Amino acid sequence: MAEKISRIDDRYAINEKYATLRGIHRDAQRHLSEVEWNYLWCGTGDEVTLKDNTAAFDRYRFVTPLFAGIDNPDTRTNVLGFDLSFPAFIAPFGGEAVFHPDGHLAIGRAAEAVGIQQMVPVAASFPLEDIAAASSVASVFQMTFVGDEDAVMDLAERAKNAGYKYLCITYSPVRQWRERMMEDRFSIRGESGPANFGPGRSDPAALVELLEFTQPRWNWQQVARAIAHAPLPCILKGVTSVQDAHAALDAGAVGLYVSNYGGRTVDRTPAALDVLPSIRKSVGQEIPIIFDSGIRRGSDIATALALGADAVALGRLIGLGLAADGEYGVRRTLELLQREFWTTLGHLGCSQVGDLSEAVLYHPPADMAR
Repeated sequence: MAEKISRIDDRYAINEKYATLRGIHRDAQRHLSEVEWNYLWCGTGDEVTLKDNTAAFDRYRFVTPLFAGIDNPDTRTNVLGFDLSFPAFIAPFGGEAVFHPDGHLAIGRAAEAVGIQQMVPVAASFPLEDIAAASSVASVFQMTFVGDEDAVMDLAERAKNAGYKYLCITYSPVRQWRERMMEDRFSIRGESGPANFGPGRSDPAALVELLEFTQPRWNWQQVARAIAHAPLPCILKGVTSVQDAHAALDAGAVGLYVSNYGGRTVDRTPAALDVLPSIRKSVGQEIPIIFDSGIRRGSDIATALALGADAVALGRLIGLGLAADGEYGVRRTLELLQREFWTTLGHLGCSQVGDLSEAVLYHPPADMAR
């Protein structure tokens, strides 16, 4: 695992091409066409949830006590049995070869260099086996519980055989209403669909059926049956309520993934950060919770952990790094996020990740809150 940061001066790395996330953002936008940029940055509908996700972080402020700062905070943690150099995973986002031809192969190598784990999506641009072979950190495979149950289990077996340690389960009963992509007539699918569905990789008819959502609706009984027979332990993504959190655990999930998919699934759902504290309070401290939707800075990671997450998953920011400069751009994105997170811990007086709690967040007096 990557060593903890020894001195902040070492981590500014002024000789690196990118000194800030802003520079990576600028280069990514410069390298992508308007159509490609819209794919990366769009949400659904009026993009209300997309905006709310980041606005939720903007509402929080930190308490920075005088003479309590830490000059050498430790950003390392362990989540789901994985040692992480800082509390982050690569989120399972597909169509990544739009941003760079090496896609998740480059992402995995960058994640390995920094010391975090990679979640690999079913809609990746490369077969799940190739991504697993590219690094040692492709550990979680994301798949959707829709369509034919046998096809779902076949895909899960492929993931196990390739060396994945967990399944990340999502649910998408109908297609998303992403107007920017619709106006652009943009699709990431080739004639054979994503690489993990291509002919010769499993039964083509069953996988096409799965992809086309011809049998979309599963119920919790099917989910529980599938988890019970799955070859790997399952984390459920898309949890945005206490009710669904408990339903997921009752169905056999070993962890929860609080997310509204970055505002890319359905508009006008609550900001993911706003539902996180109630979910953590309801399920207790022992259940692993991964969080995404709205993370833009290292300080956002600290906020999410203070409100109950054990780690965050990074999607759009990784797409930016990939578009800016491939593997190097992803690595620098992760390094800069870790460094800002490190700085935030130090100012908050937190010597380690486990010290983060709601106590580090500023709560205005009731009359000011009104």
